[in-house]
Amino acid sequence: MIELLIFRTGGVEIGRSSFVPGASEAKSFAPVWSALLRTPEGNILFDTGLHPVHIERPDATFGPGSLKVVMAKEDAIVARLASLGLRPDEIAVVVNSHLHFDHAGNNGAFPKATFVVQAEHLGFAKGKPNFPGVYWDIPELSYLPTSGRARVAPGVEVVPTPGHAPGHQSLVVDLAETGRVVLCGDAAFTRENLERGEIRAPDEPTAKESLALIRSLVKDDLDRVFTSHDAASWPRWKHAPDTYR
Repeated sequence: MIELLIFRTGGVEIGRSSFVPGASEAKSFAPVWSALLRTPEGNILFDTGLHPVHIERPDATFGPGSLKVVMAKEDAIVARLASLGLRPDEIAVVVNSHLHFDHAGNNGAFPKATFVVQAEHLGFAKGKPNFPGVYWDIPELSYLPTSGRARVAPGVEVVPTPGHAPGHQSLVVDLAETGRVVLCGDAAFTRENLERGEIRAPDEPTAKESLALIRSLVKDDLDRVFTSHDAASWPRWKHAPDTYR
Protein backbone atom coordinates (compact mmCIF):
# COMPACT_ATOMS: atom_id res chain seq x y z
CA MET A 1 0.00 0.00 0.00
CA ILE A 2 1.19 3.52 -0.82
CA GLU A 3 1.19 6.18 1.87
CA LEU A 4 1.35 9.90 1.00
CA LEU A 5 2.67 12.44 3.51
CA ILE A 6 2.75 16.18 2.83
CA PHE A 7 4.90 18.65 4.77
CA ARG A 8 5.79 22.33 4.54
CA THR A 9 9.28 23.20 3.33
CA GLY A 10 9.00 26.97 3.71
CA GLY A 11 6.94 29.67 2.09
CA VAL A 12 7.00 32.91 0.14
CA GLU A 13 5.29 36.26 0.50
CA ILE A 14 3.63 36.96 -2.81
CA GLY A 15 0.55 38.61 -4.28
CA ARG A 16 -2.25 36.39 -5.57
CA SER A 17 -1.97 38.27 -8.85
CA SER A 18 1.19 36.23 -9.50
CA PHE A 19 -1.00 33.12 -9.52
CA VAL A 20 -4.42 34.19 -10.81
CA PRO A 21 -5.03 36.85 -13.50
CA GLY A 22 -6.90 39.83 -12.07
CA ALA A 23 -6.39 38.84 -8.41
CA SER A 24 -5.11 41.10 -5.63
CA GLU A 25 -1.51 42.32 -5.67
CA ALA A 26 -1.43 42.53 -1.86
CA LYS A 27 1.23 40.15 -0.58
CA SER A 28 0.47 37.29 1.76
CA PHE A 29 2.09 34.02 2.83
CA ALA A 30 1.96 31.13 0.36
CA PRO A 31 3.24 27.71 1.47
CA VAL A 32 5.99 25.74 -0.23
CA TRP A 33 5.70 21.99 0.35
CA SER A 34 7.11 18.61 -0.52
CA ALA A 35 5.65 15.12 -0.30
CA LEU A 36 6.89 11.68 0.71
CA LEU A 37 5.48 8.52 -0.83
CA ARG A 38 6.11 5.33 1.06
CA THR A 39 5.76 2.55 -1.52
CA PRO A 40 6.58 -1.18 -1.64
CA GLU A 41 9.42 -0.27 -4.05
CA GLY A 42 10.97 2.32 -1.75
CA ASN A 43 10.59 5.93 -0.66
CA ILE A 44 9.78 8.55 -3.29
CA LEU A 45 10.06 12.29 -2.72
CA PHE A 46 8.09 14.85 -4.74
CA ASP A 47 10.01 18.14 -4.94
CA THR A 48 12.71 19.07 -2.44
CA GLY A 49 11.59 22.52 -1.31
CA LEU A 50 13.66 25.55 -0.39
CA HIS A 51 17.32 25.34 0.57
CA PRO A 52 17.94 26.11 4.29
CA VAL A 53 20.32 28.94 3.32
CA HIS A 54 17.09 30.99 3.21
CA ILE A 55 16.50 30.62 6.97
CA GLU A 56 19.18 33.21 7.72
CA ARG A 57 19.30 34.90 4.31
CA PRO A 58 15.82 35.12 2.75
CA ASP A 59 17.24 36.89 -0.33
CA ALA A 60 20.10 34.36 -0.80
CA THR A 61 19.01 33.21 -4.25
CA PHE A 62 17.97 36.31 -6.16
CA GLY A 63 19.25 39.16 -4.02
CA PRO A 64 17.69 42.15 -2.23
CA GLY A 65 14.24 43.18 -3.36
CA SER A 66 13.49 39.73 -4.70
CA LEU A 67 10.68 37.36 -3.80
CA LYS A 68 10.62 37.19 0.01
CA VAL A 69 11.25 33.70 1.36
CA VAL A 70 9.89 32.72 4.78
CA MET A 71 11.57 29.68 6.28
CA ALA A 72 12.14 28.18 9.73
CA LYS A 73 14.73 25.57 10.71
CA GLU A 74 12.10 22.87 10.93
CA ASP A 75 11.12 23.55 7.30
CA ALA A 76 14.41 22.18 5.94
CA ILE A 77 13.54 18.95 4.16
CA VAL A 78 16.24 16.91 5.90
CA ALA A 79 14.73 18.01 9.24
CA ARG A 80 11.22 17.17 8.05
CA LEU A 81 12.31 13.69 6.98
CA ALA A 82 14.19 13.17 10.26
CA SER A 83 10.97 13.90 12.14
CA LEU A 84 9.46 10.99 10.18
CA GLY A 85 12.40 8.71 11.02
CA LEU A 86 14.08 8.92 7.60
CA ARG A 87 17.61 9.75 6.49
CA PRO A 88 18.32 11.30 3.07
CA ASP A 89 19.98 8.08 1.88
CA GLU A 90 16.69 6.25 2.44
CA ILE A 91 15.06 8.17 -0.44
CA ALA A 92 15.22 6.02 -3.58
CA VAL A 93 13.64 8.39 -6.10
CA VAL A 94 13.07 12.13 -6.27
CA VAL A 95 10.49 13.47 -8.72
CA ASN A 96 11.00 17.16 -9.49
CA SER A 97 7.95 18.83 -10.99
CA HIS A 98 10.48 21.34 -12.34
CA LEU A 99 13.76 22.89 -11.27
CA HIS A 100 12.84 26.28 -9.83
CA PHE A 101 14.57 27.06 -6.52
CA ASP A 102 11.51 26.34 -4.38
CA HIS A 103 10.92 22.91 -5.93
CA ALA A 104 14.49 21.65 -6.38
CA GLY A 105 16.30 23.65 -3.70
CA ASN A 106 17.46 20.61 -1.74
CA ASN A 107 18.27 18.19 -4.56
CA GLY A 108 21.87 18.19 -3.37
CA ALA A 109 20.83 16.54 -0.09
CA PHE A 110 19.97 13.29 -1.93
CA PRO A 111 23.10 12.11 -3.80
CA LYS A 112 21.98 8.44 -3.63
CA ALA A 113 18.57 9.03 -5.19
CA THR A 114 17.54 8.83 -8.83
CA PHE A 115 15.99 12.11 -10.01
CA VAL A 116 13.09 11.83 -12.44
CA VAL A 117 12.75 14.95 -14.59
CA GLN A 118 11.40 15.42 -18.10
CA ALA A 119 14.26 15.52 -20.61
CA GLU A 120 12.75 18.62 -22.21
CA HIS A 121 12.82 20.43 -18.90
CA LEU A 122 16.40 19.46 -18.09
CA GLY A 123 17.46 20.92 -21.42
CA PHE A 124 15.41 24.07 -20.91
CA ALA A 125 16.55 24.80 -17.35
CA LYS A 126 20.27 24.19 -17.71
CA GLY A 127 22.26 27.41 -17.57
CA LYS A 128 19.27 29.70 -17.03
CA PRO A 129 19.63 32.20 -14.13
CA ASN A 130 16.02 31.72 -13.01
CA PHE A 131 16.73 27.98 -12.53
CA PRO A 132 19.84 28.34 -10.32
CA GLY A 133 22.06 25.35 -11.00
CA VAL A 134 23.70 25.59 -7.58
CA TYR A 135 20.67 23.72 -6.21
CA TRP A 136 20.28 20.98 -8.82
CA ASP A 137 22.95 20.96 -11.54
CA ILE A 138 25.35 19.04 -9.31
CA PRO A 139 27.78 16.45 -10.75
CA GLU A 140 27.13 13.74 -8.16
CA LEU A 141 23.37 13.71 -8.75
CA SER A 142 21.88 11.10 -11.06
CA TYR A 143 19.11 12.37 -13.37
CA LEU A 144 16.84 10.03 -15.29
CA PRO A 145 15.46 12.06 -18.20
CA THR A 146 11.93 10.97 -19.07
CA SER A 147 9.74 11.76 -22.03
CA GLY A 148 6.00 11.99 -21.60
CA ARG A 149 3.99 9.91 -19.17
CA ALA A 150 6.18 7.47 -17.26
CA ARG A 151 5.67 4.96 -14.46
CA VAL A 152 7.78 5.65 -11.38
CA ALA A 153 6.42 2.79 -9.24
CA PRO A 154 3.19 0.78 -9.19
CA GLY A 155 0.41 3.35 -8.89
CA VAL A 156 2.79 6.29 -9.32
CA GLU A 157 3.17 8.08 -12.66
CA VAL A 158 4.62 11.35 -13.93
CA VAL A 159 2.42 13.25 -16.38
CA PRO A 160 3.64 16.25 -18.42
CA THR A 161 1.79 19.46 -17.47
CA PRO A 162 3.68 22.24 -19.29
CA GLY A 163 2.91 25.95 -19.40
CA HIS A 164 4.69 27.16 -16.28
CA ALA A 165 7.83 25.84 -17.95
CA PRO A 166 8.58 23.49 -20.84
CA GLY A 167 8.71 19.92 -19.56
CA HIS A 168 6.97 20.67 -16.29
CA GLN A 169 5.40 17.50 -14.86
CA SER A 170 2.87 16.54 -12.19
CA LEU A 171 2.74 13.32 -10.18
CA VAL A 172 -0.33 11.09 -10.29
CA VAL A 173 -0.74 8.65 -7.40
CA ASP A 174 -3.41 5.98 -7.13
CA LEU A 175 -4.12 5.45 -3.43
CA ALA A 176 -6.08 2.46 -2.16
CA GLU A 177 -8.45 4.41 0.09
CA THR A 178 -8.37 8.01 -1.17
CA GLY A 179 -8.35 7.18 -4.87
CA ARG A 180 -6.34 9.02 -7.49
CA VAL A 181 -4.59 12.21 -6.39
CA VAL A 182 -2.49 14.67 -8.38
CA LEU A 183 0.50 16.55 -6.98
CA CYS A 184 0.51 19.51 -9.34
CA GLY A 185 3.75 21.35 -8.88
CA ASP A 186 3.30 24.76 -10.47
CA ALA A 187 0.88 23.49 -13.11
CA ALA A 188 -1.71 24.80 -10.63
CA PHE A 189 -0.71 27.22 -7.89
CA THR A 190 -4.15 27.32 -6.27
CA ARG A 191 -7.51 25.58 -6.39
CA GLU A 192 -8.87 28.78 -7.94
CA ASN A 193 -6.66 28.19 -10.98
CA LEU A 194 -8.42 24.88 -11.56
CA GLU A 195 -11.91 26.21 -10.80
CA ARG A 196 -11.54 29.14 -13.21
CA GLY A 197 -9.31 27.46 -15.76
CA GLU A 198 -7.01 30.48 -15.62
CA ILE A 199 -3.42 30.83 -14.46
CA ARG A 200 -0.45 33.16 -14.73
CA ALA A 201 2.18 31.39 -16.84
CA PRO A 202 4.82 32.16 -19.48
CA ASP A 203 2.75 30.03 -21.89
CA GLU A 204 -0.82 30.55 -20.75
CA PRO A 205 -2.62 28.63 -23.55
CA THR A 206 -0.53 25.53 -22.82
CA ALA A 207 -0.93 26.05 -19.05
CA LYS A 208 -4.72 26.13 -19.45
CA GLU A 209 -4.55 22.80 -21.30
CA SER A 210 -2.61 21.38 -18.36
CA LEU A 211 -5.27 22.62 -15.93
CA ALA A 212 -7.91 20.81 -17.98
CA LEU A 213 -5.80 17.64 -18.00
CA ILE A 214 -5.41 17.72 -14.21
CA ARG A 215 -9.17 18.12 -13.78
CA SER A 216 -9.77 15.17 -16.10
CA LEU A 217 -7.32 12.97 -14.18
CA VAL A 218 -9.45 13.31 -11.01
CA LYS A 219 -12.81 13.54 -12.81
CA ASP A 220 -13.24 17.10 -11.49
CA ASP A 221 -12.93 16.07 -7.82
CA LEU A 222 -10.65 18.96 -6.85
CA ASP A 223 -10.37 17.72 -3.27
CA ARG A 224 -7.93 15.16 -4.68
CA VAL A 225 -5.65 17.77 -6.22
CA PHE A 226 -2.71 19.21 -4.28
CA THR A 227 -1.81 22.61 -5.71
CA SER A 228 1.61 24.16 -5.16
CA HIS A 229 1.18 27.41 -3.21
CA ASP A 230 -2.40 27.44 -1.96
CA ALA A 231 -2.75 29.25 1.38
CA ALA A 232 -6.52 28.67 1.42
CA SER A 233 -6.34 24.92 0.82
CA TRP A 234 -3.28 24.18 2.94
CA PRO A 235 -5.06 24.13 6.36
CA ARG A 236 -7.59 21.58 5.06
CA TRP A 237 -4.98 19.03 4.03
CA LYS A 238 -3.51 16.33 6.23
CA HIS A 239 0.06 17.17 7.21
CA ALA A 240 2.77 14.69 8.15
CA PRO A 241 2.89 12.53 10.18
CA ASP A 242 -0.77 12.08 9.16
CA THR A 243 -1.06 10.13 5.93
CA TYR A 244 -3.26 9.71 2.89
CA ARG A 245 -3.69 6.06 1.95
